[in-house]
Amino acid sequence: MTGSPDIALVSPGTTFGWRYGDAALARHIRQAGAECEVIAVPLGRSAALRRTMATTDLVEALAARRAADGITAGAVIYSTVTAALLQPARARSAVRFDGLAAVNRPGPGGAWQRRREQTVLERADVLLPWSEQAAPDGHESLVLPPPIATAAPAAEAPTVLAYAGNPDKRGLDVLCAAWERARTAGGVLGIGGLDRDEGRRWLTKLDGAEPGGVQWLGAVERPRWLSLVAGADAFLSAARIEDFGMAQMEALAAGTPLVCAPAPGGYAALPLAGELAPALVAPERTGEALGRALSAALALGGPERADYARRARGLLEPYSDEAVARRVAEELLPRLLASSA
Repeated sequence: MTGSPDIALVSPGTTFGWRYGDAALARHIRQAGAECEVIAVPLGRSAALRRTMATTDLVEALAARRAADGITAGAVIYSTVTAALLQPARARSAVRFDGLAAVNRPGPGGAWQRRREQTVLERADVLLPWSEQAAPDGHESLVLPPPIATAAPAAEAPTVLAYAGNPDKRGLDVLCAAWERARTAGGVLGIGGLDRDEGRRWLTKLDGAEPGGVQWLGAVERPRWLSLVAGADAFLSAARIEDFGMAQMEALAAGTPLVCAPAPGGYAALPLAGELAPALVAPERTGEALGRALSAALALGGPERADYARRARGLLEPYSDEAVARRVAEELLPRLLASSA
């Protein structure tokens, strides 16, 4: 890194959501008149060691410490808790996260991360959870979500859209069971994030079967994905745990009815979905319960859909690019840079 910028953003970028969120944050910081240097975190050959929860976090935390060595910025933002786990104390720092190890790192595989996380949270000058649901008790936080984008609806969108990259976390088996119960003649369930072979292999491990009417979309370029979200009659989620719910938030921003179920984590979309249409939020994460909620979504008439879309877009206004940019300029930078000079 050359020079001494106002802010250094340590960005592991291990998922699309984090890369998108970090790019937006850096852009908003610069728009507000501050200098921001994005510090990428290359994993190199150590990436092959990420085989368990504990080793994955250790590899990424060590890589983030190496990447951040020698930072001379006025303040540092770590864009994940993992990136901050092994960092030395710095004069001015913030930690941004969509979820905490206390929630998403259960069991022995998350023991060291949960212990270290408490130190990280206590010494940070500013905590930046993506959602109110992710904000830790006992710590002052500034909720700073990524901006939620939308696009014009695609004419060729499937009847129902779902995302199942990481099929265990996304509940692919429950997604398919819900679709099997609710699908209509000629209806199509489009599943993003998996190709057909991957999806079938995973279902076979659980002695499950591929239901009819499934279209395996694989990896989808973001502009097309947003158009599919906007064009679908419903978006279906069966997540076992949800750290934020980017795809679900995109559905709400597009006015697409969201069918989902309770899940632990900083699930920002869940309370919004319940406020908009309680009948579309299943009481439990089962194929039967989600199937009933999906049937209710597909039965919505034109006026009901228009009203849902209008109210959903109103609820998503705080997540617009303009609203998030204002929060960065008016709340984040004054707090983070106040005593960094």
